[in-house]
This record gives sequence, C-alpha cells and structure tokens, in this order.
Amino acid sequence: MNAFLMCFSAGGCFLLGFLLFFHPLKQNTVANRWLALFVLIMGTAFLGIYFGSNVLSSLEFLLPPCLYLSTLYFVEPLRVFKKKDGLHFVPFLLCLGLQMMWLPENGDLMTASLFEVGNFIFFTRDLLPFQFLVYIILSYRALNLHQKNLKLITAAPKEIDLDWLRYFLLILSVISVFWINDAVFGFSFLLKVMPVIYTSSVFFLAYFSIRQNAVFAFNKTDLKEISDLLEQLLTDERQKTERLNDKEFAVFSEKLNQLMVGDRVFLNNELSLPGLASQLGLSIHDTSYLINRLTGSNFYTFINQSRVEEAKKQLIAGRMENLNMVGIAFASGFNSKTAFNTAFKKYTGCSPTAYVKQQKSN
Repeated sequence: MNAFLMCFSAGGCFLLGFLLFFHPLKQNTVANRWLALFVLIMGTAFLGIYFGSNVLSSLEFLLPPCLYLSTLYFVEPLRVFKKKDGLHFVPFLLCLGLQMMWLPENGDLMTASLFEVGNFIFFTRDLLPFQFLVYIILSYRALNLHQKNLKLITAAPKEIDLDWLRYFLLILSVISVFWINDAVFGFSFLLKVMPVIYTSSVFFLAYFSIRQNAVFAFNKTDLKEISDLLEQLLTDERQKTERLNDKEFAVFSEKLNQLMVGDRVFLNNELSLPGLASQLGLSIHDTSYLINRLTGSNFYTFINQSRVEEAKKQLIAGRMENLNMVGIAFASGFNSKTAFNTAFKKYTGCSPTAYVKQQKSN
C-alpha cells in the first residue's frame, strides 16, 4: 500500500510539473518552470522510494535551490540568473561527482556513514532534509519582503501577495518534518502515516499552485522601473536620495493633490503606482519618492487612507440605505469587502458597522 501511494504521488508530481512548465495562462513563466523542475524532481524521489532505488538520489540536492529560485523569480520582476545563483547548485555537483567516483566500488554514496551523535548515525542522505528546511526558511523571508514591497506599488496587494505560495511552503515544511524523522529519528507512528501525508501533500501543492495570478501584470517598461525601485530600496529603504528638487516637488505635489482631491483617482479600484505615475507625468520611482516625501508613507497607505475617508463620508451620509457594505466598499475605491474591512479597521480602529453605530450614538 505504501509503495502504491509513493507511485501515485510520483504520478501526481509529474502531471503537476508538466502543467506548471507549460502553464496555460503563460504567466510567471520563468518562476513556474523552476517550480516545475522542483516538482518533477520530487516525483523522481517518490519513484526512488517505490522502486527501492537510490540511483537518482543525488538529484534531490536540486530540490532546495529550485524551490528558492522559483520563489525569487515570483517576487522579483525581470530577474535574471546571476553567477552567484550557481553557488546553490554546488552541493548537487559535489554529490554527483563523488557519486560517480564512489559508486563502482562502494555502492550508493547516499548510504555512506558520515558521523555518529549518540545513538544516531548520520548518512549522506540525512543532509538533504536539513538543507531543504533551510531553503524553505529563505523562501519565506523572500515572500515577507515581497509583501512589504507590494505596498509601494499597489493599494490592493491581496490579489498578488503570493499567499498561495506561502501555503505551498507551509505544506513543504510539513513534508520536511516527516522527512527528517525518516532520515534521523525514525518514530514509528510518523513513519506509518508518512506515505499518506506525502500523497495528500501533492494534491494540496497542486491546489495552491494553480490558484496563482500574474504577480506583476505591467508592461516591460513599468516592470523595469519597478525592479529598479525595489532594488534601490534594499540599500536605501527610506528613499533618502533626492529625486526631485524643491521646485519640481512643489509642482508635482500640487498636481498630485489635484488628481486626488479634484479628479478623485483613488476611486479607481485598479489604480496602481505605475498608473498614478503615468497621470502625473513622472517615473514610477519619482512618484514613489514624491508620495514618501509628501506624506511619509507608501502608496498603499496613501491611497487607502483616502478611500477610508471617502467611505466614512458615505457611511455618515446614510448611503447604507441605497448601498450595502459591499457597495460602499466599491464606491470608495476598494475592490473587495475584505480589503475594505481590513483598511477601515486599520485606519479608524473599528469596523465599518461599529463606526456607523458610533456616529448614530453621537
């Protein structure tokens, strides 16, 4: 039964890997191909368990870097493969080279004993789950930075915040726990349920991976500017570099005020930093700098505060008689009730419903 589940899991991985590599929507192409390679290698690992063979086990050292590079390509627009990225593949190349020298006389390198700690004997293969866990943590860090950066360019990050990838990594974390137990501790209960956990995990991985949206749905020119903005902020978080002189700052501050107060552009629920930059006649980076210098906040806060103020006006004016709460949300520029409730509570300290009750009591 366990062998059957491993074989079944391998088949699921190969199917998912094929779908990710030839993604029908052609979005996040490079990231999905790295992710496809990760899933395909995971499938070969399951096959190795099924056939009881470790011939391809050195391929498993490719799992951590493929996962990490996939994450980086999801969160960094226009990323290119760098020389230092090749360092992530050193463990695989080292293992492959040693395997080729070791195999003829000594059998599989992965079963070679490394050292002993108490009653535990560590083999070469025992290094894999720990390497895997480290790279999952690195991927989580990249995702957290991504969520922070999204607030610089959009007022509705929920659509592209890669939460599905966060769940994907969470499932892989569970797999790593069972993997470490299998490699080192050998708790019998965990070993018994491990095949079921692995098989279930494959289906959950497939579910979350197909829910993805295009992360940065902008043209290449805008993507290049966004990429430059995010790269600079890694070393200059507060945007200390003066990008507009005092005269330019005064002119564009007035123009921004006209767009926000006169044209009420914040009511457009698809408004993004590139869109606002286009209306101002500024670069994306300069627009981000303008907002930060003018308000001390990022694009997300700047736009959503205006939307919350608009929602407060509509709630006080009794628009609830003609519009429900979802209608108020969309009329104020939000693209979902969840985003509306989250922003409203953040900037007022209470929910929209509680706010209406407070105003009536006053």
